[in-house]
Amino acid sequence: MKAIVLGCGLVGGLIAKDLAKDKDFQVTVADIDGKKLDELTRETGIRGVKADLSDSSDIKKIVADKDIVIGAVPGFLGFNMLRSVIEAGKNIVDISFMAEDTLSLDELARKKGVTAVVDMGVAPGMSHMIVGYVDSLLDETESAAILVGGLPVIRE
Repeated sequence: MKAIVLGCGLVGGLIAKDLAKDKDFQVTVADIDGKKLDELTRETGIRGVKADLSDSSDIKKIVADKDIVIGAVPGFLGFNMLRSVIEAGKNIVDISFMAEDTLSLDELARKKGVTAVVDMGVAPGMSHMIVGYVDSLLDETESAAILVGGLPVIRE
């Protein structure tokens, strides 16, 4: 399966590394920062593509031959990136928190036959879906606690 991770930051780079461990995935990562890409590709052998992820045409071009897209861009780029991927007709899992209403893209996603899983970061995101799933298995849930460390103060 051909996967592309849009964004090579702390989280996007880690997602790419984790996906690359599975031999069923051919992983590419895209970012505007050539230095970050070079470091990741040198360290892991993952294919890197320099791209302006604020440019819809760049996004559509680099996702064209991919089976799945993972969005890991900064929040201010998230909505336009998400719309571009949907317009390209590609399924996406996105971790980029964005202030815009992603449900406004629902009609476009349905028209394109695209599944878009948004706000799938650690918390909110996966943690909430896991709690919801576990709740569906139980007779009754009185409470749930989600503890997440988040990004480190010193981003290394």
